[in-house]
Order: sequence, then structure tokens, then C-alpha cells
Amino acid sequence: MGAGRHGSEVSSYLLDMGLELVGFVDESKPRGPWDGAQILGGFDELRELAQTGRTLRYITATGDNRSRRELVCRLAQMGMANVRPWSLIHPRAIVGRNVHVGEGSCLAPGSIVTTNVRIGEHCILNVNSSVSHDCVVGDFVNINPGAVVAGDARIGEGCFIGAGATVIDKVSVGAWSVIGAGAVVISDIPPRVTAVGVPARVIKRHSP
Repeated sequence: MGAGRHGSEVSSYLLDMGLELVGFVDESKPRGPWDGAQILGGFDELRELAQTGRTLRYITATGDNRSRRELVCRLAQMGMANVRPWSLIHPRAIVGRNVHVGEGSCLAPGSIVTTNVRIGEHCILNVNSSVSHDCVVGDFVNINPGAVVAGDARIGEGCFIGAGATVIDKVSVGAWSVIGAGAVVISDIPPRVTAVGVPARVIKRHSP
């Protein structure tokens, strides 16, 4: 779901895994060849494909958290029981014991999830990001390349953790907040804000 730059990245992961990509669903691009695969069309074309009766597995391949949620909600409203989310765990990702990865999430090459961790649905753990023991990561979270989430932290739904950022142990980041690239979070961050710097401080508040 989504034929953009992140979609291209996800398709390369599928090639690494020896899997076949049926195609991209993207209403903003014309049907036809794209990035070694096919753009199938939009939601109407997906409904036609689903009517063949076979089970289709999808992953939301857009880096914007709200867009991913909108895609998932729209699919749910269409009521296609045979179109189901799929979790991509790259073979070069490291996943320890007692880790739950929610449906539709993507663990990129070099990502690390240690032990006793819950990763929500439709999340992105990008290249070389890490999530340590006893963390809870909500749905629709995007943890960018090189970001570190230390032990027993809580990352709320829809959070965006910027590249190279660090969230220290036992800290909570509220739902739909943005942590800037390279920031170091040493205390709890409220919902719907942007925080940057070392240590991270709130510089902006977002409307619901």
C-alpha cells in the first residue's frame, strides 16, 4: 500500500526474502510497471482483485504515520475479509524471545528487538534502530534509522522517533508526538508535541 520511496524500500526487502510482490496499490499513480513491479491501481482495483477469492496479504508502505492509519481504516471499512495485513521481519533483523510484533509492522535490516517487547500494529522499525527489553511500542509508530529506545520505555500510538534519537529507559513518549533527529529524551514527553535537542524539550504542540 503506497508506491513511494518507502514503498520502493519495502519492495527491496521482499526481494531479499525471496518473496513475490503482486504489486502496489496507490491511487496517486497510473497503473503499469513501477520499480520492478506493477502498480495495480487504487482501492477499486484492489476490490476487484479481492473478488477472485484468494487471500491477499498487504503491508502499508508509507512512512507517514497518519497516512498509514488512514489506509488501514479505509481497508477495514471496505470489509474485504480476504485482504489481511502482513508483518515483514527482514532476515537481518534480530528479534529476541518473548517479542510480539503486531500485524502489518515492518522490521528493517539491522533492526533489533531484544526481549519481552510488544511492538504494535503497522509500525516501522527502520534500519539499525533498536528497542530494548520490556518496552511497549504502540500502533502506527515509526522508529527511524539508528534510533535507540532503551529498556522499559513506552512509545505511544503514532509517535515518530527521528533518526539517531535516543529514548532512555523507563521514559514515556505520549501518543502522536514527534521526537527530532538526534534528540535525547530523558523525561516523559506529553502527547501531540514535538520535542528536540539534548536533552529533548518541547518546542511545539499539535492539535488533536
